[in-house]
Amino acid sequence: MNNSADFVLKHSGYFVKAIASQDADILQPLYEQCREFFILADGVEPAPTAARDEFDDVPDGKTPEDVYSFGLFDVQNTLLGAIVGVRDYPDRQTWWIGLMMLAPEYRSRGLGSDFYKAFENWVSARGVCRISLVVIAANELGLRFWAKMGFEVEREIPSRQYKAKTHDVYVLSRSI
Repeated sequence: MNNSADFVLKHSGYFVKAIASQDADILQPLYEQCREFFILADGVEPAPTAARDEFDDVPDGKTPEDVYSFGLFDVQNTLLGAIVGVRDYPDRQTWWIGLMMLAPEYRSRGLGSDFYKAFENWVSARGVCRISLVVIAANELGLRFWAKMGFEVEREIPSRQYKAKTHDVYVLSRSI
């Protein structure tokens, strides 16, 4: 599948492009900027290899080639946000979002919503019918964001281990 991204955002001055696994080092500074999420979820700061590991951490039956990553950039080509996940999972009509991040100083401006909506429009144009993801119960801001985007809780997965922490997890989905 061609991974080229040509997303249109309501916010002018921003663009989206695909980030390949060999360019994971582009993502690592964003992971470090978003360290509070990793501390909330994992209980530890992101590892120096966290971005690289994202491309290798795939569900059963998938390969690293099934991982997609899209970056949100400003006109200076600075990475401000990312959406990383697995295509065609858990079925061929669904794409899974493993992680969506936005640099802290760009939050609460509507940019994250526009980024997600542009991503949704892009995958919808390619025949995807559903987007799914998980949110840990402790991530109240994340739950509110995804509910605002039209996601609904599909099921709860109790007590899942995330490095140094254990969380109840919600699986959320949205038909598109």
